[in-house]
Amino acid sequence: MENLATQEFSAAVQEKLLLTFAEVRSSQDFEKKEINWGAALFTPKKWKSFPCLFKAGKLTPGGGLSKLNNPTLSSTLSPFSLARTEVSTITAGLPGISTYNKTESFFAELGYINRKKVFSQSKVNCFFCPEKEFPVFSAMQSVRLWKNLVISAAATAGYFSYEENTFNSWFTTSDFYYHQGKHFCLLPQLYLSLPHFESLFSAATYESPFGKVFSTYKSENKITAGRYTLNLSFFYNENQGLITSNETSLKPQLQTKLGIQTKYAVGKKRPVFLKTGLSTYTAANLLQSDNEHKFKAAAGAKLQSPLYSFGLSALANFTIDTQQRQPKTDFDSASFLFSNSWYFKKISPGISASLTLSPENHYQNLTSSEKLGLSAAFCKNPKISVNTSFTFTQKDGVSTKQTNTSSLTATWRLKWLCLMGRISLKIEDNGRREN
Repeated sequence: MENLATQEFSAAVQEKLLLTFAEVRSSQDFEKKEINWGAALFTPKKWKSFPCLFKAGKLTPGGGLSKLNNPTLSSTLSPFSLARTEVSTITAGLPGISTYNKTESFFAELGYINRKKVFSQSKVNCFFCPEKEFPVFSAMQSVRLWKNLVISAAATAGYFSYEENTFNSWFTTSDFYYHQGKHFCLLPQLYLSLPHFESLFSAATYESPFGKVFSTYKSENKITAGRYTLNLSFFYNENQGLITSNETSLKPQLQTKLGIQTKYAVGKKRPVFLKTGLSTYTAANLLQSDNEHKFKAAAGAKLQSPLYSFGLSALANFTIDTQQRQPKTDFDSASFLFSNSWYFKKISPGISASLTLSPENHYQNLTSSEKLGLSAAFCKNPKISVNTSFTFTQKDGVSTKQTNTSSLTATWRLKWLCLMGRISLKIEDNGRREN
């Protein structure tokens, strides 16, 4: 018998220098032998009405550029968190201790903020990566018409390159052949905020390699009424052969997402809150040749106080096949999660456990996975966090994989300097195999 066990060890360190007008970061991963660096210059707080920002280094872009790359709804469900409903411009994050980008890039932003004026906030920025050839721009304007009415508009736009589609045949039901080139991509957004109601509409538009212009539409809405919160979102794409700014090919789909949350105060002497939530996600394919549609549902309850947090949730995944006259629903997987945390002055321990069940081959086979996680954070300076998790996977009752992942992170803060170090160890055993 041969034991197929592997070990992965990694260590990294980060230095961060924070001044009133600048921030400099550098991080080193000793396993990858890579050095990350990033620097930011910004206006001091006394010039808060006219904020200016410049960043350089191995930056991580996000915000409006991420939405332009992937305008669809997120299929990730959590009964305890709801998506934020607001316009997004391009953002650029300085490198962290575990984020390593290969190329340098640059980011610049100019803004204006005065909450008391009608034109309460303006912003324009630019992100440029020399490897991408073209810069990307975004802008935002907020208007406060009355005390409780805010309208914001934003747009992200740029030219993006795409590679040749090397599919062998000229045409299939889902793929087209095209040469490499560049195309114009635009993401306009419109946001409306009223008491108890928020709405965001966006229409991502992409120039096709075949000369046409394709658009997708997304609407995200949030309604609050006392202790109840409702999120309702839609995404619609009727176009076949659409590629986004990062060359992601989107299917013609209608996606919906629903989230309902309630929050009750149940404590008398100390503030204790009970939060319950229900979330669903559907992805219906619009092509007649694609008859499999996805449906997800998650539900949970969480008890929170200043001293502890206790949560229990469940997630289920389904595939609906409409090829036959009578639609058929297949159960894909189910997950159950338990978590508990305590908050003390010097230490914050936590524990979590999860169980995932995944049937296969029309319920003839069953894959199960159990995970146990332990954590502790020491709140003094230096702050130390310790995490470890154990994962056990079985198929039809036979162990197939065992994994242990542990990490230790230490952060030491001085007046202007912050030092961070992290080490992690992963041990994976893929079971035993006969020679």
